[in-house]
Amino acid sequence: MRVIRASPDLEWIAEEVVKVLAGAGVAVVPTDTCYGVAADALNPEAVEKVFRVKKRPLEKPVSVFVSSIDEIRELCVVDRVVEKSFGLLPGRVTLILRARRPEIFPPGIVSPRNTIGVRISPHPLPTLIASKLGRPITATSANISGEEPIYDPREVLKRLMDVDLLVDAGILPRVPVSTIIDLTVSPPRILRKGPVAREEIERVLGVQVTE
Repeated sequence: MRVIRASPDLEWIAEEVVKVLAGAGVAVVPTDTCYGVAADALNPEAVEKVFRVKKRPLEKPVSVFVSSIDEIRELCVVDRVVEKSFGLLPGRVTLILRARRPEIFPPGIVSPRNTIGVRISPHPLPTLIASKLGRPITATSANISGEEPIYDPREVLKRLMDVDLLVDAGILPRVPVSTIIDLTVSPPRILRKGPVAREEIERVLGVQVTE
């Protein structure tokens, strides 16, 4: 596993990550919550490798980071409530939306209901990587499936095998993983509680949500 230190030069770091991702590789990068496993979300080989690294069954889809709200509009079905949910972005939320073209994604990204989890991170690096790659990237915590998220890069080195690149940003603040909101149901439903509270979600959406 190659290790590069995080620095203010995010452009260079993102370019180094993109080189790995463009070759169907996998990188572990800092995010707004914990360390995450990044790969080209449209490349079957890369996505399969993410699941192998995490020892996670393909039946449990992972979310994706995208570079912009316009990209969400291209990839997903957007109604009035979904449009309002963009007021939460960038943010520590994962939006569950209906994929416009589920067939373009490899196994492990889209659910059997043709839904997909999308994120725009408040951390600049995942967004910059997705933008430079020109494709969505996987947005899943860097840990073995079922274990706690990793905030310490030393734990990445100890626990995760077959990773091509680690961007070492030191020990991250222990921010809970993202709040997951299912916007494919009415009323919207919080599937996982996280840093963004129900009250804030209801304020932005203008509707009540269930848990």
